[in-house]
Formats: sequence, C-alpha cells, structure tokens
Amino acid sequence: MKSGFSKNMLNTLLLVGFGLTASAQKVNELQEVSIVAPHSLKIDGKNFEWAAADFSSNKRTSISYIISNDDKNLYLVVKSTDLTNNSKILAGGITFSINPDGKKKEKESLALTYPSIARPTRGAGGQGGGIRMDRVMGGMGGGGGTPLTTKQRDSASVARLRTQLVTAKEIKISGFKKTTDTLVSIYNQSGIKAFASIDTANTYFYEAAIPLEELGISADSAKEFAYNIKLNGLQMPGFDGGGGGGGRGGFGGGGGGGRGGFGGGGGGFGGGGGQRGGGIDFQALMSPTDFWGKYTLSKK
Repeated sequence: MKSGFSKNMLNTLLLVGFGLTASAQKVNELQEVSIVAPHSLKIDGKNFEWAAADFSSNKRTSISYIISNDDKNLYLVVKSTDLTNNSKILAGGITFSINPDGKKKEKESLALTYPSIARPTRGAGGQGGGIRMDRVMGGMGGGGGTPLTTKQRDSASVARLRTQLVTAKEIKISGFKKTTDTLVSIYNQSGIKAFASIDTANTYFYEAAIPLEELGISADSAKEFAYNIKLNGLQMPGFDGGGGGGGRGGFGGGGGGGRGGFGGGGGGFGGGGGQRGGGIDFQALMSPTDFWGKYTLSKK
C-alpha cells in the first residue's frame, strides 16, 4: 500500500468526558486498574470522550495514557505535550504490545505501531508505506533568511505536522490472531484502529483500538496480561542515539547540506548540533523509551 505519509515528515517535528468507571484504586504513574471504556467510543484521535478522565502520567516516556476496554475491544489513549517527545512519536511511532501470558517479553507479544515507519535500505529510492526515514530530516537544518522566533517556529511546526497527520494512513501489526497482514489501512475492516491529532493547545492526542479476538483474550474469562508502551524514536541505520559519524549531536559535518540533507555545518541535522536552533533534543529523539505494566480486562 502506498501512502502520502512519507513526504517531508520530520520537517519540524512538533506535535492534550466522560465518567470513566474504574476501581477505587488511584491511577498513578503506572496504570494497573481496570477501566470500562465509554459507551459509543469513537476512535478518531480527538479528545472528546476523555476530557474529564484521570490519565496515568509516565515519567519514563513523558506521556499520559489510559488503557480501557469493553466486551469487544482493548483501547489505548495517549497524550503528549512535550516538544521533543511529540517529535519522537512522529519519528518512530508508538508501539503498544500485549502479552496475554503476562510475560514482560516483547518477542512473545502481539503489537500495534502507529504511525507506521518505513525503513529504507541504502540506495533505496522507492516509495514506502509509511514515513520515509531518508526524507524524515528534510527541512530540519538551519537555513538562510531572517531567524524565526520560538513562537513562529512552533506555529509553523504544528501547521506542518497537522498536515502530515492527515496523510497517516497505515498501522503496523504483528502476531494478531486473525489478521495476518503486517501493514493495514486505518480504514481496514478488521476493527483495528489508530488515529491521532494535534489540538489547539498543540498537544498530540492518540487513540487505538484492538479487537479482543485479535489478541486471543476475552472479557468473560479475563486474566491479567502484560502490556508495553514504547516510543521508538528516530531510528537511522548506521547511527545511534549519541549522534554518530560527525560532530557532536549530528550526522557528519558537510555531507549533503541542501534541503533534506543531514550535514552542512556544525555536525548537526543541517547545521548546529544538540538542541540548538529548533528546540529539539536529538539525543532524546533517537533514544527509545518504554515501560511495562499489567492489566486485567474489566467486566460491566
């Protein structure tokens, strides 16, 4: 499947109702309580049903999240307000993994990743089904002209990211019981859903739904399972989170400094290493973060 989500993705990288029925336990940094999803929940990436909900705020990943369920689906809701963290989400997607046996092992888990990220090989120039990593840094570097203020940069970033989110059309899955495809449309007929948006406060808001039958679990015979939420970050072949190959925090000084290039001065992403220029912490951007928790399906 072809997708328009590959164009100019990380040009700027910027990415916040209901009565939840939960146990009497307090939801803290790590949610381990059962929550009944709101009636007639619509997975559209908009913060309508969840406006009055108590989110768990996880410090390791800098996100707030809620896991809930009804008798048919498991739901994940995520919101993020941090500049670098929102950029990280768009650079590598969020992977939601489920281990029905309660084991904290990714390799034995079923997983959903959104948005889907295309990993090009060296010399590959074709189109992929997700964000193209060879184009992902386009426009990140410093350019000529009058320097923008932080407010102007952020405003431009949000506008471009909103445009990119409209073209996010694919979900990556693995290990599902009924759907054997590894890449599905957000409009698939299997009930696997994921959407995101950026609200007026510039908060990245994400919703996902997975049919319980795809996970091989049932609310009628609920048992505790393990879950993992991972922010994959920007994954560039041949480079690590420390910024390999060039000056401090970058991808080599001087190579490919034009539009969409990595180098061009200072050893940074098109000019200037580290966090200078665009307010982005590139080491954090390229470092995956995740956490594990346990959840038991709620019964109405």
